[in-house]
Amino acid sequence: MFWALMTALFAGIAGAGIGLGLRALSGKRLPKGIIPVCAGATMLVATVGTEYGWYTNVLRTMAPDLVVISEREQQAWYQPWTFVRPWVRGFIGYSPSEMVETAEGSDIYVVQLRRQERWQPQMVLPNIVDCEGGRRADILPDTEFSETGEPVGVTWREVPDDDPILSAVCGGGAAAG
Repeated sequence: MFWALMTALFAGIAGAGIGLGLRALSGKRLPKGIIPVCAGATMLVATVGTEYGWYTNVLRTMAPDLVVISEREQQAWYQPWTFVRPWVRGFIGYSPSEMVETAEGSDIYVVQLRRQERWQPQMVLPNIVDCEGGRRADILPDTEFSETGEPVGVTWREVPDDDPILSAVCGGGAAAG
């Protein structure tokens, strides 16, 4: 948030300079009010640009094979332009290269889900996905696995067939792991 504030501040200074330049080019025929108008406009453009650019900039810092499972878009009355095109406020993804099958042929995978939200640190959520059983569970510190790759003592979440995590892991990345 500090860098967004600095961006807006420097954009305002640059905008004021543009206003001063326009006023000087017009032979001071433009009113003095053009200076704060230009400063405010450039601050608004810089803020909107950082909001819309956040998602692609964060994706560039992550693994190249990252699969985005879901996105959370932002629309707000105080950001009327978001009703035309919402910006991505957060997303959940995983990297197939980090996926591990618990035992050969078990069709149960350990996946590192990455949850990223604007203004928040990234959260890595280790999950177990049972592709054959259509269920998934969180990996806790006391999670153990049997010889056959079955997790012992986990609380399974039965999920529908169209669950985005199940669909992404079992449909797209299972063969890559």
